[in-house]
Amino acid sequence: MFNQLILFHRRLIWLGIFICVVITVLGLQAYRLMVVEHESYFSKAESRLLTVEYLPTFRGAIKDRKGRVIAQDVPSYAVAVRWDYITGDIAHEHAVRDAKSSVGHQRWLSLSPEERQSQMNAFLPPAEQELRQFWDRVAGIGDISREALEERLQLIRSSVTHLAEVVWERQESAHEKRFGERVEFVARPIREQRTSHIILSDVSDEMVFQFKKMQDDVPNAITIVYDRTRTYPLRTQRVQLDGATFPTPIRVSKPPIVELNSVGELLIGDVREDVWEEDIDRLPFSTKHGVNLQGYRSGDEVGSRGIEAELETTLRGHRGKVTLNKQGEEIERILPIGGSDVTITIDMELQARVEAILSQDLEFMNVQSWHRNGLLPDALPLRGAIVVLDAETSEVLAMTSSPALDDEVDAEGYPWLNRAAEGLYPPGSILKPVVFVAAVSDMDMQTNEAIECTGHYFDGVKDAARCWIYRDRFNFQTHGYLKGREALARSCNIFFYELGSRMGFHELLDWYKKFGLGQPLHERLTSDTATGTFGHLPSERDIAQLKERGALTFETVSVAIGQGALTWTPLHAAAAYATLARGGIWKAPKLTKQNDAGVDLHLNQESVSIALSGLQDAILKRHGTGSLLRHSATSDEPIFTIDGVKLWGKTGTAEAPPFYIEGEEQPIVGLDHSWFLVMAAPAESQRPTVVVAVLVENGGSGGRVAGPIANQVLYALQREGYFN
Repeated sequence: MFNQLILFHRRLIWLGIFICVVITVLGLQAYRLMVVEHESYFSKAESRLLTVEYLPTFRGAIKDRKGRVIAQDVPSYAVAVRWDYITGDIAHEHAVRDAKSSVGHQRWLSLSPEERQSQMNAFLPPAEQELRQFWDRVAGIGDISREALEERLQLIRSSVTHLAEVVWERQESAHEKRFGERVEFVARPIREQRTSHIILSDVSDEMVFQFKKMQDDVPNAITIVYDRTRTYPLRTQRVQLDGATFPTPIRVSKPPIVELNSVGELLIGDVREDVWEEDIDRLPFSTKHGVNLQGYRSGDEVGSRGIEAELETTLRGHRGKVTLNKQGEEIERILPIGGSDVTITIDMELQARVEAILSQDLEFMNVQSWHRNGLLPDALPLRGAIVVLDAETSEVLAMTSSPALDDEVDAEGYPWLNRAAEGLYPPGSILKPVVFVAAVSDMDMQTNEAIECTGHYFDGVKDAARCWIYRDRFNFQTHGYLKGREALARSCNIFFYELGSRMGFHELLDWYKKFGLGQPLHERLTSDTATGTFGHLPSERDIAQLKERGALTFETVSVAIGQGALTWTPLHAAAAYATLARGGIWKAPKLTKQNDAGVDLHLNQESVSIALSGLQDAILKRHGTGSLLRHSATSDEPIFTIDGVKLWGKTGTAEAPPFYIEGEEQPIVGLDHSWFLVMAAPAESQRPTVVVAVLVENGGSGGRVAGPIANQVLYALQREGYFN
């Protein structure tokens, strides 16, 4: 009896201990839930009782250097449709509803899954037909083809499906960390799969009225929402030019008028309303930490090219948020924050004038008989680019490329390529001023030293490394002894072959790098998909191979006149000449205003003055390569006819690769690209204030083809007040 009593007490004690442990565990759990994780669980519970609505934001405006609005969001309406209509699930839902109704609720509950499916299949075809009629009606009211509408719907489906997969993957990862394999993860529809999505933007008032009538016919399917539409007020412009300033062969008395429909589009870009997977990956709306109000959702505007894409983060705003309880009372409001405005350096009126000059409506960019480019047929469209820089700041005032985006004449000419910033071309003779100031600055020659032009550079080799006038058609002339100023004005090859030999290959390349050749320019001046826009300089491996072949000596003199294995863009060329205009201060060209002190290249200032004098003579003196447009041996006219403006300039002709004409099997070889670099300033100025780079692919003579185009750009600058 005593032993049984002892056993009873022991059991009682163990039971008490067990109860204490259970109470302690429950108390700790209660403490964790009520104190430690109270806010987390309370927020989750509360969120299930709340409704969240997101308020639209708007993109910042883009303005030009004079404050004109280039791109802006304007108020508009949009049409949104429920997710189950977009996926087509609504047809299945209606078929199930009609099947239930046909047999009655109680009967439906007694049917097997197979019998239910059979009943539903009978009602599915009319439900699908009803859905097709719904979308046909949407397309008709929205003035969009069914094919185009389906493409939009597919983009929405793809975007939301990808977003759901990302969210579910993160949720499953968090679920496994918490529960392991004990509890199976069940994916639930995300918010985007329970809401409506915008399918039509910038809907007119008349369309809104018709869609509201459709809302009455198909309740809860369509929502009319307040929206904003991106517009480009200056994209369409009408430009009048002075035909009396054209070269004589194409001069006209009646001022030609050019209609432009894509002014600045290649630079400014545009937006798309379809959100891509990479957009969501870069900036998701739903994250494991909650909602990012700047993140991307289906239907958002996204910068797709140009400035719109490059400054996406700046231009993009934060959407707002309204939280309502179950009674519809507002308990929190976060106001939307619009994107920041951006001012760029482009002058849109000047941009329009420059684009008009390259238009196929005029004849500057068509092969002309007076071009004397006998290898190409007359009237063939030429391709090229223009860059206009502020010489002091390196700000881009205008930059255009031909063919234009809306050019139907040369639609196969890569209109999406920004030739001004992405097209790579050999520099040719426009590199000679750089070689001269570099040679003097490195003390490889004296400022007043003369070098004899012998016609050909290597003894006994008369058909290679020769001067451009040492040819049969010029009776194998030579320039005689020349100093730097005369050599630049006459573009004597022999003079610069000698400078290149004295400097050596590596020293030449080092100076070219200092002037930007082969170096990256401002990232906003080229597209994010462009490759090779740094230009090309020979690598150490290239140099080693040249040495092995015994070709380095010839390559050295070639690169001294801008030939050989060198390429740069018209933008590089303009930036290099702007560096000369500043006396040797390198500044990267820019599309947005920035404070930039630049890099001092420590040029010999006397050599800079001599180079600028030579560039003046190239235009002003009859013997200058950029002075006259020669129609025949006895007929010529000045290339530049503008008054009241001081000019500096250099022509360039650079070897072009084989050129294929559409429809022809064999390429045309022996063509040259046409360059003209001109700097200008008001008559009283001592240094250039603007730089103009003109490049015409396969154009031939720099003075004859690119020169008249540069002259028209100067007139455009004058009309816009840059020489006042």
